[in-house]
Amino acid sequence: MKLSLREAGDPKGLAVVLIHAFPMSGALWEPQLEALQAFRVLIPDLRGFGGTPLLGPWLIEHAADDILETVPGTAVFVGLSMGGYVALQIAAAAPARVRGLVLCDTRAEPDANENKAKRAAAIDFVRKNGVGAFLGPFLKDAVVQPKAFEFLRGVAAKSSPEAVMAALAALAARPDAVPGLSKIKIPTAIFVGSQDKITPPPLSEAMRSRIPGAELHLIPDAGHFSNAENPAVFNDRLVSFLKRL
Repeated sequence: MKLSLREAGDPKGLAVVLIHAFPMSGALWEPQLEALQAFRVLIPDLRGFGGTPLLGPWLIEHAADDILETVPGTAVFVGLSMGGYVALQIAAAAPARVRGLVLCDTRAEPDANENKAKRAAAIDFVRKNGVGAFLGPFLKDAVVQPKAFEFLRGVAAKSSPEAVMAALAALAARPDAVPGLSKIKIPTAIFVGSQDKITPPPLSEAMRSRIPGAELHLIPDAGHFSNAENPAVFNDRLVSFLKRL
């Protein structure tokens, strides 16, 4: 399905697709817009988030297909957390469409059974208590910079319970991307907050070691949402990588 898509920056610039994290929308990338003015920035909302309707259950594979249908031609795909899972799936399914890959605060491994059980419990919690009650504990674990907390809560609070529950199910069912890492021949950068507890830096180092030629950037003073917690360093590293492409 075609997704709601925000366009910014220079229409003639290198196409850069920013894929948002759970349980956010494309508004997550607001801190990057000014820094990316020289590029053609394309920001989709995944199913159920932002301006894209939720038609029912979906998988990470569906999200990748949606983006490939929504965004024409080749692009650099930048994905954070859930968006990183989608970017990895795009690289596996349509490598000819990928000019570069930026994987932020994400991992290649699938959910272990323990994590699947936690997702199921989270779905049950959201069903009974709503999104607002879920966000406080979730963001407390994910975010180390208080100044970013309210911004992230504001973006996520607009997500419906149905969208959050469907995304949790998609995260639990996501494929194992580890076997495909060695096949990635696209310029790849990996970003991770130095204090990310959800996808800690060793997971990023493991990805870097498996992707030929990949580079790893530790974003200081940042947790799981490194783009919003330390946008100055995140944007500097991102623009530097994009300019080299």
